[in-house]
Amino acid sequence: MGGHGESQSTDLRAGEWQVAVDYRYLHADRYYVGSQQTTPGAQFFGQPLIINIHSANVNVTYAASDRVSVRLTVPVSYGSQSRFYADAARHIVRAGGIGDIGLVGTAWLLDSRTHPKGNLALGAGVKVPTGNDKFADAYFLANGSSVQFPVDQSVELGDGGWGVIVQGQAFREVASRAFAYFTGSYLVSPRNQTDVVRAPTSPGSAVHISVPDVYTGRLGLSYSLLPQQGLSVSFGGRVDGIPYHDLIGKSDGFRRPSVIVFLDPALALERGPNTFTFSSPIRVFARLASANLLTGPGGSIGSGDLAGVLMFVGYARRF
Repeated sequence: MGGHGESQSTDLRAGEWQVAVDYRYLHADRYYVGSQQTTPGAQFFGQPLIINIHSANVNVTYAASDRVSVRLTVPVSYGSQSRFYADAARHIVRAGGIGDIGLVGTAWLLDSRTHPKGNLALGAGVKVPTGNDKFADAYFLANGSSVQFPVDQSVELGDGGWGVIVQGQAFREVASRAFAYFTGSYLVSPRNQTDVVRAPTSPGSAVHISVPDVYTGRLGLSYSLLPQQGLSVSFGGRVDGIPYHDLIGKSDGFRRPSVIVFLDPALALERGPNTFTFSSPIRVFARLASANLLTGPGGSIGSGDLAGVLMFVGYARRF
């Protein structure tokens, strides 16, 4: 049983290791208020914001038993944001380096040897704020000068807070060579806000950056197209989002609550201990900050860009 478009195996045996690298490319160039694409306001001189992020998760998984495994995830990213500043000119800022490391334990509720046609796994872990949430680049002022200032949170390496990760995944055979699947993850961020402010303004009017919860989920069908060659295809839906209010703690500061829904076609090729995966989700719905909710408790809720292009390429090897 493969990982449905992700390079994480669900069939590791006791004592086995898996090393995987998952690459993601994200591009955004459409400005949203609510579910409507619109022209950016006067702050950006009516010109689009352009975001490009290249990232890779290095995952090392160890199976303590046939049903229990532990995964360490080390993310590395390089991102850029291009926009107009107060000097009426377009500039690009960049950030690159290691992000927030995650450590998650997962347990299958049923014995995979005796339940190959369906199973459910639950996982929990911690996200460590190893990524720099103050990575700085030039911030351009109205008089034409610039100062070094933390880049926009959309391309920062970390969010500045510890987090609790809860996960679930399940699959069930629904026809010969066909499985229904579900994967979901929710990051609980207890910290309210960081000491980073949105822009270099006077201390009295500064709005700090929020540390929001984050969630993702996938649901669909996987079909073993060429079993002898190890080729399978999958198709379903994907949702990524940031809620208005966190599950634990306050939700002050600046955040961009959003939900993005994608169609999620994927390919997976298994050759012996190696697994190759590819997916390119297609955005079908996006919503970022209702127009009547641009002001939130203790800070503000912002409009902005949402992911328009996503691409995932993965490779994993079992040992």
